[in-house]
Amino acid sequence: MIREYQAKDLDAIMTIWLQGNEQAHNFIDPEFFKQNFELVKMLIPMSTIYVQDINGVVVGFIGLTENYISGLYVEKNSRHQGTGAALVEKAKQRHNELMVHVYKQNSDAINFYLSQNFEIVGESINEETNHPEILMRCNVEHKVKIGKCAL
Repeated sequence: MIREYQAKDLDAIMTIWLQGNEQAHNFIDPEFFKQNFELVKMLIPMSTIYVQDINGVVVGFIGLTENYISGLYVEKNSRHQGTGAALVEKAKQRHNELMVHVYKQNSDAINFYLSQNFEIVGESINEETNHPEILMRCNVEHKVKIGKCAL
């Protein structure tokens, strides 16, 4: 079940965040993520967060700052089971456009977002890590339902 973030989810989210960053970004010194742990923990409640909750256990989450995906993380053993796609779909229900930065070396994430109808729209250097990243965008078409018809 995808649901809104609750304060009790914070520790699980932070564990998934730290492990996910260390696994997906092996080209960045793990100390970078450990040094930013407390800052991210403080900022999490300020974002719009949706979690994938399976029988009371958080296995993934998406963080949004307006239409910007500030984070999408899925616990290692729950990957490739549709969790990430379901979380992106939840974000698409709330916005007409989604944006996300992805490290250029993170080909798994790039391919995932491409599979979710994102397109590459720019490239830059991340100021904190000095690694190249790409900007991806997805324009979302919302179908309006009137009765049994979709317009």
